[in-house]
Amino acid sequence: MLHVTPPMYAPEVLRTCEKLVDQEGYLDVDKNTLQHKKYPNIFGVGDCTNIPTAKTAAAISEQLRVLKMNLFLQMEGKPLKLLYDGYSSCPLLVGFDKCILAEFDFDGEPLETFPVDQGSPRRFPFFLKRDFMPRLYWLALLTGFWDGPGRYRKMMHLGMGR
Repeated sequence: MLHVTPPMYAPEVLRTCEKLVDQEGYLDVDKNTLQHKKYPNIFGVGDCTNIPTAKTAAAISEQLRVLKMNLFLQMEGKPLKLLYDGYSSCPLLVGFDKCILAEFDFDGEPLETFPVDQGSPRRFPFFLKRDFMPRLYWLALLTGFWDGPGRYRKMMHLGMGR
């Protein structure tokens, strides 16, 4: 399988702001709280940050859940309590009608939403990728209504596990 990824870097306007970025030019945030390491009133998500996880829409969706909660806590002067666990997902098409839904955390450990072994090619993830995820992206993520599968993962695993 060949998987080509374009070079990733933060926008130039951010890379040139030395007070905000790390040595590689990414916004320097705490990987769990998403709060800037020097300036507590700055938070970041997504491709412009130095969060050590895959830079995918799935990762951003979980980061948004943490960001929303922690922003409100910060504005109220309360300690930040919601932590990002590194969740990311990459649906890997392995056939004309089969897919592996690879979901993982910071350490590359599986962080599966559905209570089945997602490491085997199946048709269900293929239909998720083809039919559901585009709508989820355009109608829910970009409009701020989708903040990741975290709460659904807990329900599908009956509150056990992660």
